[in-house]
Amino acid sequence: MACWFSLSLLWPFVVNAADPSRLDQGINWHACSVDVPQHSDVVPQRPVPQQPIQLTADQISHDQNSAQTELSGAVKLWRLDGYAEADRLTYFEARRAAELFGNLFVQQPGLRFSADQGFLELDNQRGWLDQVEFRLTAANARGAASRVELLNKQQSTYQGVTYTTCPPGKNDWSLAAADLEIDMQEGWGSATHARLRLGRVPILYLPYFTFPVDDRRKTGFLIPSAGSSNRRGTELSTPYYFNLAPNYDATLTPRWMSKRGLMMGAEFRYLGSRQRAEISGEYLPNDQLESPDHGEERRALRFYHVSRPIKGMTTRIETDAVSDSDYLDDFGTGLAITSTRNLERVGEIRYRLGNWQLLGRVQSFQTIDETLSESSRPYRRLPQLHTSYRSYDNPFGINLGFRGEYTHFKHDTLSNGERLILRPSISLPMRRSWGHLTPNLSLNYAAYDLQLDDSAEESKPDYFVPAFSLDSGLVFERETSWFGHNAYQTLEPRLYYLYAEHDDQSDIPDFDTADLDLKFSNLFKQNRFTGSDRFGDANQLAFGLTTRWFQADNGLERLRASIGQIYYAEDREVQLSGSTEEDPSSAVVAELAARFGSAWQTSLSLRRNPHLEEDNIDKGRFTLRYRTAAHQLFNVDYNFKRNSIEDLDVSVYWPFGQQLSVFGKWKHSYLYDRNMNRIVGFEYGGRCCWKLRTFYQRYVANEDKDEDEESRFMLQLELRGLGSLGQQADRELEQSIYGYQPER
Repeated sequence: MACWFSLSLLWPFVVNAADPSRLDQGINWHACSVDVPQHSDVVPQRPVPQQPIQLTADQISHDQNSAQTELSGAVKLWRLDGYAEADRLTYFEARRAAELFGNLFVQQPGLRFSADQGFLELDNQRGWLDQVEFRLTAANARGAASRVELLNKQQSTYQGVTYTTCPPGKNDWSLAAADLEIDMQEGWGSATHARLRLGRVPILYLPYFTFPVDDRRKTGFLIPSAGSSNRRGTELSTPYYFNLAPNYDATLTPRWMSKRGLMMGAEFRYLGSRQRAEISGEYLPNDQLESPDHGEERRALRFYHVSRPIKGMTTRIETDAVSDSDYLDDFGTGLAITSTRNLERVGEIRYRLGNWQLLGRVQSFQTIDETLSESSRPYRRLPQLHTSYRSYDNPFGINLGFRGEYTHFKHDTLSNGERLILRPSISLPMRRSWGHLTPNLSLNYAAYDLQLDDSAEESKPDYFVPAFSLDSGLVFERETSWFGHNAYQTLEPRLYYLYAEHDDQSDIPDFDTADLDLKFSNLFKQNRFTGSDRFGDANQLAFGLTTRWFQADNGLERLRASIGQIYYAEDREVQLSGSTEEDPSSAVVAELAARFGSAWQTSLSLRRNPHLEEDNIDKGRFTLRYRTAAHQLFNVDYNFKRNSIEDLDVSVYWPFGQQLSVFGKWKHSYLYDRNMNRIVGFEYGGRCCWKLRTFYQRYVANEDKDEDEESRFMLQLELRGLGSLGQQADRELEQSIYGYQPER
């Protein structure tokens, strides 16, 4: 039997009354995500699919005079964009509204409620609920309120509310507010007279506060950041975010430092379909650490812009500037920033057309390390024009290449000048599964126009160096085993012959050139210099031997070991500085990389120079990495280079269960006999609710400076769904502990 009004009304349709656990159905709190199937049991299928508003119940009575219908026993209500259940319901036909009593369950887009009593207007999605528990399914958030007003299907207000993103049963943090408004259409919530609580302890009062309920942005204050250091004292930042448009925004950040005063920071970001830009700056009108009355003015500016105006073309403008050489040491927030020596200002255009690549660039630097002498500072390129060509689809498998470049170099104390480079090349790669043979011929020409007071001949030097190389190698393979697993081992000998004519280049300045660091891969290159101001003379033969172990079932490389050396038939006369090199051979270079199981990796590189009288190992590096799926990290890194570097870096990040992780770092310079960076700290909490991250750090920005260690204490409290309180400690850990990635 059924009775039909302006809506569909059916009975009996017997189901259980609303179960409070259904609020969490499909919400994976432990994964911090939502997974509600398309036909979830949260909302039963409509009995009549074509009817937008339908009611079912165990019992029904209808009063035609008052146009009211009473329903009881497992009442279900389907409306346009929502669903509700109750023990008892009164339907008002004239108003098309329903009053619900007992064990209410209400769902609409992005929201679920359980309540004691409620009233719903079925056409306009308005209504109210009393004594409510709610879930925001789009944000994995939940809470309770004394009363909820449903303004429409997207907006709702809450009175006497508590809000948290912790899983049910864990109220580690919560936001208690007199009033709360949630706008699902805009993706934000706003609270008035809000108190942030850890457990039951209030830690922060916010008269007005906004927060996201999904990943969209909204104008308003962001979570404040606090911290301390011996350079700045206690500091507090209170960012204010401006959501100006879908594709651009801005942030204004006052930053108060007890030792230095009030600094203003600002950032503007733009994102278009073919370009993006970012400009940011900081300004401190009066650095009180210098003088309380007439302190120094401090400022910084950064501009970044990239675009793709047409297919194949990319432009980039990037500039950084600070008011003084101590700015990054005083106000930088990471060791990698404070150890910066030069700030780049560059503008460039790149264009790729078929096999051609074109580059136009202007580049200069601001040197902020005062220990660098004037002659050690980099040249400016005003401008640099570069082109390159590669062609592989030629008759007989011939490869053609070309590199051309014009650069105007400027310097305040060294020689200025212009340089033109032309380097065509031709090669014939012959590759087989068992080996390869590749002859290569290149012509290397460079001409200069130097701004000197000397003769015209000396002011316009050039060089022309033809170079020929022959690269050959074989691959031998056998079946073997790797700790009980089937494997393949290869043996790969390689010979590389290089001949390059000598052309005197001693009257050419060094604009951008350095000696090529000798490692295994560099044994097989045509030029022993980086940059273009030198092309080395050569008559030499390089020998290399590599062996590899591959796991048979998946092809994973388990071990690679290489050793090689260059043998010289003639002395090398072309040098950057110093006399002719007469050693009959180069240093021996060896490299080893191995992977044990799924967690351990190690690598070792050594360079042994047999021509040194003592301590003939002049460079080496050893790394040991341990990383598991449970985010356990252990790293050892030893780096040595004669008279330049000798560092030991040990770091660890180790979780104990789901809540506690400890971490630390120790970097020591044996060359300068001092500690460079020490960190000790811990994390506590889970990412689905909250996490406290704190550490103490002592560091030296530049190891070759005679300066005291800096100390810093960082405390960061992450509240999922609200943001972070305190300094961004995770950013420093990413830079300091290899493999560390904060949970997002």
